[in-house]
Amino acid sequence: MIKLTTTLVAAALVASTGFSQSHDHSHDHPGDHWCGKNEFKERYFEAHPEARIQEAFDRAELDEFTRNFTNDQKDGDPIIIPVVFHVVHANGVENISDEQIHDAIDMLNLDYSESNADIGNTTSAFEDLIADVGLEFRLARKDPSGNCTNGINRVYDINTVDADDNVKDGDASIWNRARYLNVWVVNSIEGGTAAYAYLPANWSSQVDGILIEHNHVGSIGTSEPYHRHTLSHEVGHYLNLEHPWGGSNTPGVSSNCNIDDGVSDTPNTIGYQWYGQNCDVTASSCGSLDNVQNFMDYSWCSTMFTEGQSTRMIAALNSSIGSRSSLWTESNLAFTGVLDPEVVCQVDFSTTNEPIICEGQSLEFVDESFNGITEWTWTFEGGSPATSSAADPEVTYDTPGTYEVVLTAGNANGSLTHTKSNFVTVLPLGENDLPFSEGFETIADLEDNDDNWYINNPDGNSIMWEITDDAAYTGSKSAYVRGRSNTLASYSYEYLMSPTYDLTEIEENAVLTFKYAHARRLGSSDDQLRVWISRNCGEQWSVRRTLDMDDLPTVGSNVSGQFVPESQDDWTEVEIDNIVSVFLNDEFRVRFEFRSYRGNNLYLDDINLVDGATLGLDGVTFLERLTLFPNPAQDHASLDYTLHESGAVAIDVLDLSGRVVKQVFSGFQPTGQQLIQIPLNDLSKGVYMVRMQSAGEQIVRKLVRE
Repeated sequence: MIKLTTTLVAAALVASTGFSQSHDHSHDHPGDHWCGKNEFKERYFEAHPEARIQEAFDRAELDEFTRNFTNDQKDGDPIIIPVVFHVVHANGVENISDEQIHDAIDMLNLDYSESNADIGNTTSAFEDLIADVGLEFRLARKDPSGNCTNGINRVYDINTVDADDNVKDGDASIWNRARYLNVWVVNSIEGGTAAYAYLPANWSSQVDGILIEHNHVGSIGTSEPYHRHTLSHEVGHYLNLEHPWGGSNTPGVSSNCNIDDGVSDTPNTIGYQWYGQNCDVTASSCGSLDNVQNFMDYSWCSTMFTEGQSTRMIAALNSSIGSRSSLWTESNLAFTGVLDPEVVCQVDFSTTNEPIICEGQSLEFVDESFNGITEWTWTFEGGSPATSSAADPEVTYDTPGTYEVVLTAGNANGSLTHTKSNFVTVLPLGENDLPFSEGFETIADLEDNDDNWYINNPDGNSIMWEITDDAAYTGSKSAYVRGRSNTLASYSYEYLMSPTYDLTEIEENAVLTFKYAHARRLGSSDDQLRVWISRNCGEQWSVRRTLDMDDLPTVGSNVSGQFVPESQDDWTEVEIDNIVSVFLNDEFRVRFEFRSYRGNNLYLDDINLVDGATLGLDGVTFLERLTLFPNPAQDHASLDYTLHESGAVAIDVLDLSGRVVKQVFSGFQPTGQQLIQIPLNDLSKGVYMVRMQSAGEQIVRKLVRE
């Protein structure tokens, strides 16, 4: 251990506080290549004041070690660094493919071996300083428990949006930083930062690593070639490199000329931002030629590390500060499996969409096996083709039923087989006619697909849609979600999906009604119910109603315990009538999505799907059906109806006070279908009521004049 002087520690403490406090947010440009290492370090220090003191000791010791370090590694074999990617996702675009992660590893290895494609673009003034750092990054093949892994840890967590260190817990907790370089991939980072990493330090053992937005990982998939060096920049920080203008995070200001990055061959510079500036390789902002193309700058034309930066990074890998020196020991390389041959240790697969489709539709299968898979043998019961040797085949299913899928995957070192019984469900078109009602009285278990309702539990926890006999609006059963049992620090999402309905006979619109009960638990509760519909059997969904905490609770007071509705007064009814013509086919489905967070249970009952023309005809005997269209209307509307028997009919338009503003028809009409035009040109824009009277009865429909 190097003995530290009081002066060194004091200097380091001033440096660690001064840079973060002087950050000028006026230069922030959210969304692209803005590194947030200073901001998030300062945030950590505010929450953990003791870490600021530790930082001072760590910086002083590492700086002294680096000054006295001689790089003997330059001509040796590459230093191998085991890597794990924690993909923190909510089933969105941030759940990037294995291929994109492999590409990111490739980009890292190219940049750190002086092999990147754009190395030839480096200006001649810095050609002699380009460094082959001599690092090789490999995805881990064994996890901390010694189990087989592909180095990719996928974790469902809604906190992937506006993320920070809060995603580095639970299933995404750091793998021992003495054994792995941890990379967390998220949807977005708070403040618009593209990525950030912590410099080597002993205080950061639970958060150490790199947090990066998905669209800055590698050069393919959700990223792009323009962002391929972002991860190399952050690994530079992880290995003790500052920006070329030093520890400040404000490029482009003249005061940066007075700050040094601790590397002798990177000229002092004000620093360059990627946006709004050309890549001027002739710039001399601090009296000498700037190394604008350095990976640690913010310029858009990065191509290189310098020899001095290489030495500084290798020094960090030889120091015990931040546990970097243990990463590449022979024992750790064996522990993480990165020296092992690629042996198949897991065979698995998924589909790009939910494997519940309609007859005649197709599924795309995705191989999720590892490691080093080169051969695939698929068997698809009920599918066409029935077999395939492709990595990610597309299969069509023409016959309703539930089917098995088998995959054997391997390479020259061997193979394994995985079978998923009842994996694919193929629904018949238009399985249910209207009117349709569901009260869950005959359903014992929603996990049993024989009952034609399907559940999806994307976060994999024990909270899901279930059948209960604790409460019901009618009968003795309802469907419910135990939202009160969600003790996670994140949202839990649960889906309940219907079978198919035949809406082809409907002329105007279908109407969905249901009853539900819910109670708020806390002031901070954030439960939500959303209702979706699909016109293509679930390939795409369209939201039709969202009920959040402003209008979701059906009881007035908070319920701290498990909410159970005690009477029908604790329930409310929802009517959805905007199921328009584009959805009127035989592939129509409904999905109920419940999101729970610090909230309570939700109950669902009495689901009804009907033809809008028949809605509200209960108790009216002179009509079979009634449709008012278009609605809203402009010049005219039409009233289409069918009479049970002949008789006198009167049709009027009323304003909202009940005053008759237009007499449309009065006279005798025969049994059967009738069509009446309602001119609207003489009416002002607004809301009216159309009243139809016959045989001593009447029915009223709302009409909007646009």
